[in-house]
Amino acid sequence: MSKKDYEFDDNLIRTWSTFIPEEAITEVAKTLRSGWVNTGKKEKELRKKAMRKWNFPYCVAVNSGTSALRASLAVLGVGLGDEVVSTPFTFIATNTAILEQGATPVFADIKYEDLNIDPKSIEKKITSKTKAIMVVHYGGNSCDMDRIGEIGRKYSLPIIEDAAHAMGSKYKGEYIGAKGDIICFSLQVVKIINSGDGGLISTPNDKYYEKLKRIVWYGIDRDEKKTSLLDPLPSGFRGDTLGFKYNMNDITATLACVGIDHYEEAAKKRRIIGERYRRELTGLSKIKLMKYYDDRKPNYQIFPIHVENRVRFAQYLRKHKIMVNINNRRNDIYPMFGGFRKDLVITAAADKDVVLLPIHADLKEKQVSYIIKKVKDAQK
Repeated sequence: MSKKDYEFDDNLIRTWSTFIPEEAITEVAKTLRSGWVNTGKKEKELRKKAMRKWNFPYCVAVNSGTSALRASLAVLGVGLGDEVVSTPFTFIATNTAILEQGATPVFADIKYEDLNIDPKSIEKKITSKTKAIMVVHYGGNSCDMDRIGEIGRKYSLPIIEDAAHAMGSKYKGEYIGAKGDIICFSLQVVKIINSGDGGLISTPNDKYYEKLKRIVWYGIDRDEKKTSLLDPLPSGFRGDTLGFKYNMNDITATLACVGIDHYEEAAKKRRIIGERYRRELTGLSKIKLMKYYDDRKPNYQIFPIHVENRVRFAQYLRKHKIMVNINNRRNDIYPMFGGFRKDLVITAAADKDVVLLPIHADLKEKQVSYIIKKVKDAQK
């Protein structure tokens, strides 16, 4: 019988891993024994911790990064007949969130050197139907937000940043999420902060914040919820906003709180590995590294590279007990997005040669040395 996705050879060096501090076990047990496991004081604690840690002006917690995206689109009024300019080189959740709102993702091309959306292509895709721009900070390596922000202001379009990869990354000295319009984060199981699943939304816009608080829980602001003798809803609730069931419970929030407390531990390990890859794998004839910019600080959520003959490369490394992966395919190959686009030339090239090297907090120095050696051997 073949192994399931969650069953691995113990000798295999995995691309991904989960980071769960030992303290999480104790803290989750406390929450379970507290008698309150739904959205409560731990969820509030999480939002406060995130705001202090990464300078988020306002913060809303949700049950997944995907929920964060859809809630953000809904707050902006994105709906049937609208278009959202987005990247085709991302996990499908970025763009299925747009479809779920009844809108159409219009794909701009990406830049080969960093896999982020190309601002020049964004501007070419804007029409009278465009309601917003969606960008992804691929691998935790920030997009060119100055240029994208200029485009947003020029056409009066809000920008949603899919920062699922970018918790703790910086752009020009500021954390992703410290400024912008709406920024969405993921706390999914292989992210640097792992809450099993979950998400955060940051915004400096108080109007967006007030709407987000309501839209993630049936149109009701839980912070204002006061239970009367009989009526379970706030006295001011009018039922004029259609919301979702996207709130984060306290079990999830507890895991995330511990993750924030131990963030630097996990992030430091990734940074050491990522910087070592950049030093020791540069200049190889059949491998091209991503471009990393002096004015940006990546968190190394993943470590993508361009490689010739990707299948042969992956087969060689797997033979030597090293797992490599593709994080995503170009989204336009999936019929739900409207069909294959011939104008996405750079996306097409990246879709054929990008692969991820292992990078996570569980990797030992000896394993990293072994990976580097085998990557070099594979291109001979």
